[in-house]
Formats: sequence, C-alpha cells, structure tokens
Amino acid sequence: MQDVEAPVDEEEEDSEDEDEWDDEFFEMFMDDEIKLAYLYGMYDYAAHIDKYYNKAPYRQPKLSGLEWVQLKLGSAYSCYNMFRVTPELFYRLHDLLVDTYGLKSTQKSTSLEALGLFLWVLGAPQSVRQAEDRFERSLAAVHSLLHRVLKAVLKLGADIIKPRDPQFRTRHPRVRNPRFYPEFKNCIGAIDGTHIPLVVPSDNLVQHMCRKGMTTQNVMAACDFDMVFTFVLAGWPGSVHDMRVFDDAMTTYNNVFPHAPTGTELGW
Repeated sequence: MQDVEAPVDEEEEDSEDEDEWDDEFFEMFMDDEIKLAYLYGMYDYAAHIDKYYNKAPYRQPKLSGLEWVQLKLGSAYSCYNMFRVTPELFYRLHDLLVDTYGLKSTQKSTSLEALGLFLWVLGAPQSVRQAEDRFERSLAAVHSLLHRVLKAVLKLGADIIKPRDPQFRTRHPRVRNPRFYPEFKNCIGAIDGTHIPLVVPSDNLVQHMCRKGMTTQNVMAACDFDMVFTFVLAGWPGSVHDMRVFDDAMTTYNNVFPHAPTGTELGW
C-alpha cells in the first residue's frame, strides 16, 4: 500500500520560518554589545523618521485665520465683539507694536493675524484648542503666535505702566481740593490688591485657593489720582497675604517700584 503524505499548511510553515528567523536575528545581536547598540540606534532613527518626516499635510481651510480677522475688522460691531476694541484702535495698536515693539510677520503668519488671535483669546477668553480650531493652526503655531504678541505687549506695558513724573514734582489738583486737603496733602497715589480668577493644574490647587474658595492670583496694583496704573505685580497665588506681595514689590522689584520722594506718602 502506497504511503500518502499529509498536506502541509503553507501559512503555518511561513509563520514557523518567521519565528525561527526572529530568534536567530535577536540571538545574533544579543551576543554582541556593539551590534546591540547598532540595533537601538536603528530604532531611534526609525522613531525620528516617524515623528518628524511622516507629518500630516498642511490644512487648507475655506477661511484662513487672516481672512477671518480681516472680515471682522470690516464691521465695527463684529470687531468689538471679537477683539474688544474698535477697528481704528486695533490698527493703531498693530502699527505701534510693529513699528516700536518688534512684532513681526513670518512666512507662515502675519502680524495682523497674530494680534487678532491674541485679542480674541484674551477677550472672551478662549482656550488654545478653540484658537486652534478657529484659526486652523496647530497647537504649536497658536502657542508661538500668542507668545510673539505677548512679548511685544510686555514691552509696551513697561513704557505705559509707570508714573508720568517719577520725581512727583507737582501735587495733583485733586489732592489740593479742600475736600481732601490736608488729609491727603503728601499722597502721590494708592495701592490695593485684587484677586483674578484663573484655572490651575490640580497639584497647584491648594496654594491658589483664596478665602472665598476660588482659585485666584493675588495681584497688587498702584495708581495715581487719574486712575492711571503706575505699577502692577502679578503672579502670586491667591492664598498669599497682601503684605507678602507688597514686600516682594519692595525687594525683588525695587528697581521699578515707584518710590515716593522723602516727605511723601502712599495712600492705602
């Protein structure tokens, strides 16, 4: 009687061959530290290729961020609702930041779009992910645009938030008013604190919790008798006492804090 060979499963045979090849491959590299280092190097190279060269294509929005900003600037009502400023003030601020404080356009975005995104995020306020969706930009691009405008605005703030006359040579007319004189005879301004609500990570929740049960930032501000800010210190968590913020202003920021000349006082 003739013997009949059992049928061979080709898929099972291929799988066994692959397993044997994998075992031989790793044994070959595991025996030699140099070859193992080479294996890890090839893995890092492959990960680098996958991360930086296999990117998604650029978005092609129907209405770009710049076009949306220009559309809103065409209507005074829409401009104020979106950016909290009139179109005239928007363009004046834009020209000032560009001409004096270093706000520049790039190949991928204009300074006009950057300022529109900045004011739109702060005005509502909007989240970074909402800005990503509205302006059809990546999160990294939104972050870059926000910080580009913020750097210019901080330079502008340093030139605005300061006493008009650092030496306080004249006495304000309101102080000379009989209603306030002589009680406020030598006063040059007023200092007070305020708590600004904010969202913080869970691990910073306790230190930012104020006495009203909200997460806030304790901000100290000084102003003159025209209600013009002359100094602002922000960044302290809401649980910090006002006097600690004041001490920080007098020490850390002593070089920019508006000190009164001898014989004058600050009203609290």
